[in-house]
Amino acid sequence: MFNRKLKIFLLLIVQCLFYPGIYVHGNGSVILKKNSGQDSSIATQRLIIETDNPEIADQIISDHMHEIFPIISDFEINQIVLSKNVSNIKSDTSLTSASENQYRITFDVPVNFLADTAKILWELNIPSFESKLFQLYHNREIYIDTWPNVVGRITDKTYTGNFQAYKIRNWPFYKDPDPKLAAQPPTKPGPGNPLGLFVVHYDENSLRYFHGTNKNGLLKNKMRNLSHGCVRNDNTNIEKMKEFIIKRVVKSTDLSNWLGSKRTMVYNFEEQDKFPVRITYRTFEMGKDFNGSYIILYSDIYKYSKGAPVNEEWNDVSLITLTTGENLINEYRKTFGKDIPDEALKVIADYLVNNGEEYEKYYVEDLKKKFMLH
Repeated sequence: MFNRKLKIFLLLIVQCLFYPGIYVHGNGSVILKKNSGQDSSIATQRLIIETDNPEIADQIISDHMHEIFPIISDFEINQIVLSKNVSNIKSDTSLTSASENQYRITFDVPVNFLADTAKILWELNIPSFESKLFQLYHNREIYIDTWPNVVGRITDKTYTGNFQAYKIRNWPFYKDPDPKLAAQPPTKPGPGNPLGLFVVHYDENSLRYFHGTNKNGLLKNKMRNLSHGCVRNDNTNIEKMKEFIIKRVVKSTDLSNWLGSKRTMVYNFEEQDKFPVRITYRTFEMGKDFNGSYIILYSDIYKYSKGAPVNEEWNDVSLITLTTGENLINEYRKTFGKDIPDEALKVIADYLVNNGEEYEKYYVEDLKKKFMLH
């Protein structure tokens, strides 16, 4: 909420063309810009705030960005704040009757955050206990954020597959799926409800879905295979997702009355509102962060590598990838290229398979040093 003393004037200065990797200043200069420190680059658009209190400019920018794109990450907010420029201007009587100094604060926002309708991909990797959010924008997958999750235990697995979010529920009732508890009445909506305060349905067949929780502390556990098969989210994150879906995703109807509501409501998406959900089971990951290229190993929580059967009726087996030397080598070549000779890469892969610690990042440069590959 903005302080009443603030006189805020948001303007769009430049309507950028969607050429990857550039944005245009008001003076017409062209500058390369990376989006979020990720691989993809995207244009930015300059916004203006005018206020009499520049000391809280960072908070105003943060509040504005959360208002227009509720699932935006703290990292991206910081990047936008770092782009700000503050200049003193004369009071403009057309904007305010105040006599004190006015300050113009400009800041650059990646244009994907300003799109009227936002389509996302919600991707969960079961053994990592994390989901990644991507915005689908101009044929790109733009990384947004990573959220912790609780997934199904081995007796109530979360299933792999390519799905679509098709329904949402506000302040849901909860019925325990345990047949032994069938006679018990449903748990009423509210903070004590195991589903939390919001639900996103994605699998009509197995009745798995994303939801909040009444045990937020479990999201801090290292091993989070604890649910009946659904995917639990931090309550703050699922509240962000609720706001995001209502404001930016659903365009077929006005759901603004859901915001702040404690009523039990259900909405089935129209086709145009649906967005993709991908659930994978990968016991390793390769990627890059600010420290370089890395490899992470995850626990095979459902014991598939030990011969536990995969239920092909419920799972897309093509989305299950286990930690083997061959899989590590193939993924390394696909992700990082041919910077390590075949024999040396085989040594590294064998080391990770036989001696690697789960949920620890192994940086490629450290592995090269360990095995004298420089």
